[in-house]
Amino acid sequence: MKRLIPLLIWLAAATISAPAQAQNVEVAPGVSVSRKTYPVSANEAPFFNFAEKTEGQKVADRKLVAAVLERVPDRARAAGTAIEAGTRAFLGENDIATAAKRFNQAYLLDPQQSGIYHGFAMVVATRFKDFVYADELFRVAARMKSPSPSLRADHGRMLLIAGRPAEAKPLLEQAVKDTPDWAVPRMNLAWATLQSGNREESCRLAAQVRGEQMENVEGDLALLRQKAGC
Repeated sequence: MKRLIPLLIWLAAATISAPAQAQNVEVAPGVSVSRKTYPVSANEAPFFNFAEKTEGQKVADRKLVAAVLERVPDRARAAGTAIEAGTRAFLGENDIATAAKRFNQAYLLDPQQSGIYHGFAMVVATRFKDFVYADELFRVAARMKSPSPSLRADHGRMLLIAGRPAEAKPLLEQAVKDTPDWAVPRMNLAWATLQSGNREESCRLAAQVRGEQMENVEGDLALLRQKAGC
């Protein structure tokens, strides 16, 4: 899920409250998540908003899966194609509703794929500002098949935005190792370090920010240096 919008855009977004629900639902064999619903169309929320499907909707789902598998017979590969389409919608077009629809399609095809939960986590964090649920979904994604190299970077970034820098920091430290040529996790690690109270170390880390998407973090970098007195 690499190549995200700058951190400052996230921080400027309006907050939307989501109701907390404690009930757990099995979404794949041996995998359960909290049942969270949102005030949007069913296919624009994770797991189709946990809506009870009509027989007609179930038939439509089966037809969709069959049509996709005619083109790509392997379920994991077919799900991967849908995840990639969702990622393009999310990152390239800022179309979060369409991204959620594609991740739901991937869920129908192969619910064991990490990218589905990763994508859902990004959707609920960005659109609904439900950082608690996003954290849960990121943790599920880490246990599923074929996690993205950017998983820890995205998870840590979300925790940083949620005001949880101490939890974000170890994830971002690992993210720098996972994706050493990506400027975003380096920048976010410097922020997490500053917000954890270590100004000197944050300046040292800021001096090491480099790599792809450097142009997207220049504003964050300037603000950090101002706040830290680098």
